[in-house]
Amino acid sequence: APNCPETVASPCPPCLASRAGRAMSESGGGMIWPLPIAWLTVEDAATEGQVWETATCFYNGASDGGKPLRGPGPRKQPHNATLLVGLPEGQFSAHLRSRRECVVHTVTARHCHRVARLLAAGARAGTLVSPSELAASAGATARRIAEAPVAFACRVHKELPLKGAAEEEEDQVAFILSIVGVHVQGSLIVDGLIDSRALHPVGACDPMGSLLIHAIEEHSMTFPSEVDAEGRWIVPASEPIAPRGTASPGVSVAEDLVYMPPLLPDLPYNPFKALVVPRPIGWISTRGESSDNLSPYSFFGHLSPTVVFFCAGGSHSDGGGEKDALKDSRTSGVFCVNVVPWRLRLAMSASSAEAPRGADEFLLHVSPASTEAAAAEAAQKGTCEKINAPCVSNAPLRLECEVMELVKMTDDHDVIVIGKVVHVVGAMDGPVAARGGYMNYFRIASEHCFEPEA
Repeated sequence: APNCPETVASPCPPCLASRAGRAMSESGGGMIWPLPIAWLTVEDAATEGQVWETATCFYNGASDGGKPLRGPGPRKQPHNATLLVGLPEGQFSAHLRSRRECVVHTVTARHCHRVARLLAAGARAGTLVSPSELAASAGATARRIAEAPVAFACRVHKELPLKGAAEEEEDQVAFILSIVGVHVQGSLIVDGLIDSRALHPVGACDPMGSLLIHAIEEHSMTFPSEVDAEGRWIVPASEPIAPRGTASPGVSVAEDLVYMPPLLPDLPYNPFKALVVPRPIGWISTRGESSDNLSPYSFFGHLSPTVVFFCAGGSHSDGGGEKDALKDSRTSGVFCVNVVPWRLRLAMSASSAEAPRGADEFLLHVSPASTEAAAAEAAQKGTCEKINAPCVSNAPLRLECEVMELVKMTDDHDVIVIGKVVHVVGAMDGPVAARGGYMNYFRIASEHCFEPEA
């Protein structure tokens, strides 16, 4: 709307879309699938000094770099954190293929109108960037948008063609990007943590980016890590995070943060996941040789309208080796993605418990000591219609998928599982859960959706 400045903490009422209401009505209750947006810049393949920008919702993190290695000196991870970006074949992807470097920026409220125009234009060609808007990047020759508060300088690690997923779709290509430099505006770091309230992250309502989301309603919910005397899991409640008050605003950093993965910055926790937000939760259900499995993954997303991925990082907590979702997807060739409605957030959290290998998380016992979780709605097991896998029957929407490719990232079981969507069941019917940084989640609902003016 004309009076909706890009710097406000939340969109004004006129920006709460008439189009959003129309899209939600047409989808049977609301197409809200919270996705992060990759705002990219790349140097022209032939003309020195020219830089192109584009944006896509086919994007998420792929690996956080792993647990820091032990030893003297600065904290260091086993490998670089990575991003996964899907692009249509065209001029922009050709520049990236030639240059082998780009910069990915996190989208915030300040630049949401600009990014909305890029999404509407499509990612095939890109838009030229004025040289006055650019600044040098850490770790790469590719330049970043100087005003963007978060920038990941990346090198192409691997390229994956995505042809033949659907005849009516244009050819897509996925780029696995290794992060070599990170630039974070100092004002975003409050008391040693990335403050999402200072970041004002903006995502998309759906894979095509037709509507945007302002991720502002944040809750804290820690993973289950303890059992009671009967061996039942204690599932912590979710608590809303109050807005930071003016009386105690916290201590921010004066200088910008710059670090070069796999080295980590001098902060209490790795900030990576707090900088790629909001992230959708793929609640992955699979069928193994002896049991079913259900587990949430926030490194999940679309690479095209009919191709999805999830990233299984690290080893199983019970004796090492591949995690059950990865092992089952490999052996069965299928998996199911279930949307996590807000009403099932505690059931989703319960399924993240480090249960023994082969445990069926649909049947996980929750301790009565978990007052809120014990009284909350549980995940109900159903059967997929087109693939041999279980599903969460009381989730509003599910994607039944066939495995297209397994992409090994490192030697410690970091694997990207890429699947073709063969069947869709259901529709969005209310608020959903999305991941933030640390132990935080976003509640995403229709009141958070808006359509900025082009």
